Amino acid sequence: MKTIFFLLSLALLSCQGGRKQDIQSAEGTKHQIVDTASVYYVNPLPLYFILKGDTVYTLVDGGPVFPIHTSAPDNPDLFIDLNNYVKKQVSDVHLGKGAVDLVFIIDKEGYIRDVTIKKSARENGAAPNVAARMDSIACKVIAELPRFTPATRDGKAVNFLKSWTVRFK
Repeated sequence: MKTIFFLLSLALLSCQGGRKQDIQSAEGTKHQIVDTASVYYVNPLPLYFILKGDTVYTLVDGGPVFPIHTSAPDNPDLFIDLNNYVKKQVSDVHLGKGAVDLVFIIDKEGYIRDVTIKKSARENGAAPNVAARMDSIACKVIAELPRFTPATRDGKAVNFLKSWTVRFK
């Protein structure tokens, strides 16, 4: 019992004082290091980048919020989040199993723009004859998402880079 108490105390003490710090990499991009229990996690993306003259952040204070809504007016307890919304949009697509990894920007107004395929359905193991169709449908579903509440940084709305995987069953 004393051994368990000692190990538990040691674990709790080692987790105290986790902190974040910004560092400048050799390439001149900022990365965020989080020190938790003496283990360092590095955000592999820069904190922000410039795209078409706009600053796009990868790390924000308040992330974008999907407009959770009820799908049935007669059942107000039936809420749909982003994951279920995307699943519902592709539920009628019967192309087989596959997944498409996408990245996109949620702009300062909450609209989706610049949808890009990060990893095609073909790279994720889908049949080559349907992979292009899956890629196209996934891009369309993400591009037509309803308006988000935008991400915030220092209390101001900012552009945010988000990644998402659309799965077909």
